[in-house]
Amino acid sequence: MDLEIDMAPTLPPGLEHGTLEVLVLCPRGQALQDVRDQVARWPLPGRVRWTSDPVEALRLALARPPALAIVDARLDRGTGRALVGQLARWRSELEVFVFDDPPAEGLRGQGSLWHWSELPRVLRWWARRHFPAQAMSDSAPAPLARAA
Repeated sequence: MDLEIDMAPTLPPGLEHGTLEVLVLCPRGQALQDVRDQVARWPLPGRVRWTSDPVEALRLALARPPALAIVDARLDRGTGRALVGQLARWRSELEVFVFDDPPAEGLRGQGSLWHWSELPRVLRWWARRHFPAQAMSDSAPAPLARAA
């Protein structure tokens, strides 16, 4: 029995307001700038909403549903891992990527799906999944509305 997998791009959820909403929960710093840099290259206008407060992240997600959420694992652990679970229950099609630093040498713990150093590659992969190939060029970036 042959299985066919549809590899055609699918527009992401969260386009209700005409821009791609990206919610970022992390300390302000290089990770936030990396997200903004990648979103600026997307063929649709993107808006990055940032907070370092998990409660505020939920409020932002309810006010304007994001297409994508990027969460610092350290901040999620501070909520007893409740934030990612609440986001997933609230909106099943929302893609949530959790990032962490690589574990220190010799330490074992619950592994993270992604490390912060992989952020640009993960966002490029996400964009390729959702935008047509002809729209994903290395041309000038799309306008980026800054929030926060």
